[in-house]
Amino acid sequence: MLHELTDASRNYSFAASHEPALTIAPGDAVRFHTRDCFDGQVPMEPNPDNLTRHDRARGNPATGPVFIRGAEPGHALVSTIQSIDLAPQGLLGASNRDGADRWMAVVDIRDGMAHVDGWTLPIRPIVGVMGVAPEVAEIPNTTPGPHGGNLDSPDLGIGSRLYLPVFHQGALFACGDVHALQGDGEVCGQGIEIAARVTVAFELLPRPICPWPVVETSTHYDIIACGADLDEAAEHALLAARDFLIRYGGATDQQAIALMSIVGDLRICQIVNPLLAVRACIPRELVTREL
Repeated sequence: MLHELTDASRNYSFAASHEPALTIAPGDAVRFHTRDCFDGQVPMEPNPDNLTRHDRARGNPATGPVFIRGAEPGHALVSTIQSIDLAPQGLLGASNRDGADRWMAVVDIRDGMAHVDGWTLPIRPIVGVMGVAPEVAEIPNTTPGPHGGNLDSPDLGIGSRLYLPVFHQGALFACGDVHALQGDGEVCGQGIEIAARVTVAFELLPRPICPWPVVETSTHYDIIACGADLDEAAEHALLAARDFLIRYGGATDQQAIALMSIVGDLRICQIVNPLLAVRACIPRELVTREL
C-alpha cells in the first residue's frame, strides 16, 4: 500500500517522544513531501542576505515520523528509496574560506539537469536526512549518528536501501533534506537544496545487522559512522566494516582488514555537521551470507 504524508507533519529532531504522523505495515511505502533544508523560509532569489533572516532552529526539517507496525528494539528497519521527484527550483550558497562574501544562486531543474550560474550539470538526487528515533535523548536533524539523521551520503539515491537499527517500538522513521546534487564532503555546507517528494518502501529484519547505518547500492555496502573528527569517524567505520565482513563474508579479523585495504574504500560523506561522517564501502561480492 502506498501512503501519502505531507510536509505539514515535520520535526527538527529525532526523538522517541515525537507523536507518529502515520502508522503503516511492513511492505508498505510512503510518499514523503519534504521541504528544503531551510524549511522553505528562504525565497527563491539570488540574495545571500536572506540566509541571515531565517530561523536556523528550523533547519533540515524531516517529514514524519512514521510508525512501522512490528518494529521492535533489536530489529533492523530497511528503507528502500523508490523515487525522488524534485521541485523545479533549488538553492545553492557558499562563502569564501573566511566565511565572508557569501554567494547564492537559484538553481533551475529541468530535463535531468541543474542549471546554475551558467553551468549545466547532471542531477543525482539524494536524501540527506533519513533516520529513526535514537536510543536515548533527542538529536537535532543536523547531526548524524547510529540512528541515521543527517547522513549526507551521495549514495542515498534512487534504488538504494538504508538499514537502520531500531531502538524503539515502531522505529519512528522520518526523512528530508533532499539534494539535487552533492559531492563527497558537502564542503560548503550545502548541496543543491531543494523540496521534493520521496517515496520510500519499508521492510523489517528481526535482527540488527550493524550498530551503524548501512547503505546498500548496486555495487557496495556502505557503513556510515561519525565522530568528532575524521580520524574518529574513519576508525568507527573501519571497525564496523571489519565486523561486517567477518559476519557476512566469512573473513577472519586479519582478512577483513586486508580486504578493506585492497578493495574497500573510505569515503567522506560530509565535513560540515556537528559530527563528521565517513563511510566504509565494501564491494558486494565480498558479502556472501544473507543479511
